[in-house]
Amino acid sequence: MENPHLISTSCKNKVEAVCGLFLPFLFLALTFASGCRRAGQAVEFVLPDTVQLQTGDIIFRLGESRESRAVTTFDKKGDYSHVGMVMNVKGRCMVLHAVPNERVSEQEKDSVKLEPVGVFFRSDRAVKGAVFRYPLSPEDTSLLLQKGLRIYGRHPLFDGQFDCEDTTDFYCSELVYYLYHDALNIDLTEGKRHRLPLFPDLIFCSDIFQNAKLEEVFAFEKKN
Repeated sequence: MENPHLISTSCKNKVEAVCGLFLPFLFLALTFASGCRRAGQAVEFVLPDTVQLQTGDIIFRLGESRESRAVTTFDKKGDYSHVGMVMNVKGRCMVLHAVPNERVSEQEKDSVKLEPVGVFFRSDRAVKGAVFRYPLSPEDTSLLLQKGLRIYGRHPLFDGQFDCEDTTDFYCSELVYYLYHDALNIDLTEGKRHRLPLFPDLIFCSDIFQNAKLEEVFAFEKKN
């Protein structure tokens, strides 16, 4: 007869092995589905007058929450945990981005938002940020603006399933990828994907950030 203690130890080891594989990815899912801390005494960011943004500029940020740090832990090549696209709407630079847990009220659902750059880089949301530009023609920027406004107009929700095949909802990097790909047939990721167990293929911020055609327009980092 087998030793019950050995059976118990074997089962325990198997459980620990499964948990060791599953829990980190469960944590990643919760991270993607969580947001930054509440505003408190948050201050809007003021973009320098010398910086002129345009539709199609890709805007990155890194938060100071442990959730943001967890994203960059899994995204080994990434310096940023969130991304959006700039749109010049009636002369005002706005950011179109898909984000969870930045709701104005409890009744609001996590969704695609259109916010001023200063709000996107608000002090409780960004300790580091950057704007990059892909070489575009005036016609390109017009097409991106039209596509962005159409998407925002249908108020898609945040894609908690992280499914790039379903374009009814979006998560942040999926949205930016889709805007360029659908409007201009440009693959910002150049085919790069992150493949993790228990998840569909993911587009991380770094998959966009590494595009060689992107040129830095502006960057900042808070000093401690």
